[in-house]
Amino acid sequence: MSRPLTHEQAEVWSLATRGPWPIRDGSCSDKDWMSLALTEATRGVGLSSPNPPVGCVITKDNRLLGQGVHLQAGQPHAEVLAIQGALQAGEDLRGSTAYITLEPCCHVGRTPPCTDALTQAGIRRVVIGAMDLNPRVNGGGVAILKSAGLDVVTGVLEKECVGFHEPFFKWVQTGRPWVTAKLAIGSDRGVGVAEAITSKKTQDLAHALRRVSDAIMVGSETIRVDNPRLTDRWPTPTEGHRIFNRIVMVGQKPISERSAVFQFSSRHNVFRISTTKLAPQEHIIDIVVPPDVEGRPSLPHALVELGGRNITRLLLEGGPTLTQKALDQKLVDEVHLIHSPKLGGGPIFQPLRASWEEYYNYSCGHDRWAVHRQER
Repeated sequence: MSRPLTHEQAEVWSLATRGPWPIRDGSCSDKDWMSLALTEATRGVGLSSPNPPVGCVITKDNRLLGQGVHLQAGQPHAEVLAIQGALQAGEDLRGSTAYITLEPCCHVGRTPPCTDALTQAGIRRVVIGAMDLNPRVNGGGVAILKSAGLDVVTGVLEKECVGFHEPFFKWVQTGRPWVTAKLAIGSDRGVGVAEAITSKKTQDLAHALRRVSDAIMVGSETIRVDNPRLTDRWPTPTEGHRIFNRIVMVGQKPISERSAVFQFSSRHNVFRISTTKLAPQEHIIDIVVPPDVEGRPSLPHALVELGGRNITRLLLEGGPTLTQKALDQKLVDEVHLIHSPKLGGGPIFQPLRASWEEYYNYSCGHDRWAVHRQER
């Protein structure tokens, strides 16, 4: 059994999952219970892809009956798990209320529709945070619940729930993953290796960002200079089905086949993205995309290829060249820019463009985290 997160780790996890999220105030209001559903939903981030990590809690008479989170595609959804948990505890669900971060599905996929499970359980009221922008749902779940006579309330903590599920919305609508960039810079605005110039808590943020992502991408120069393993080392164990994909954008200079990133691990796929077909290498998945104007692999084409492989969240952790290129092409959705008082020593990173707004600042010892979000 894994140990619970410490207070500092919980703060980091909340930020990595696009928080900070509302904290329960004990009022048993709709917002109060939805905040618990959101907290439950964060447990599924990085595990449920390509499905959204939905959270659900069921209550009656101001008492929690059951709760659930979707943890794996093809396995029961949050609503079903919450219902099962309540029934196993001997609870009577008739007349209860379900709080769900995302509109319940109403179509048959690898699992039956959640709308059926809710109506058959005797639940009287359903409170929804965000409507599902998946074309297969998109209001259909609400319509079915209402036609079955259930009282449906929408838009509770809507901004927070939409923000939480926005990575899924982007993927399901565009076929491209949500792109988060993480970059550590020193007092000289030079890029540095995070482990060398930042605090332990900031390093935890870096690994939390890896845990919530389906994949991490770097450029070939990062592989040559730093020789990173690109593994997910968030301190708590993860489910056995999780595969963390490591992606290298291969430029015009060769990379050693003995680089740490290319060492086989059953829990970590490795993709090489290049403009020409490379010599096959065991356990490596190769993707060929057209070149950009500089002769490097086209980032937009690479994102489409990765989205088609059910990678819904991508962490961009390369050097300033790859990150700046992604920013210039408006391919980045969120930036975690870490400022350290130490010298970075690497190439200078240019300030973010005016089309970005800073929406969350956090000081961690001598480090400062600045999270930026692309204005749409």
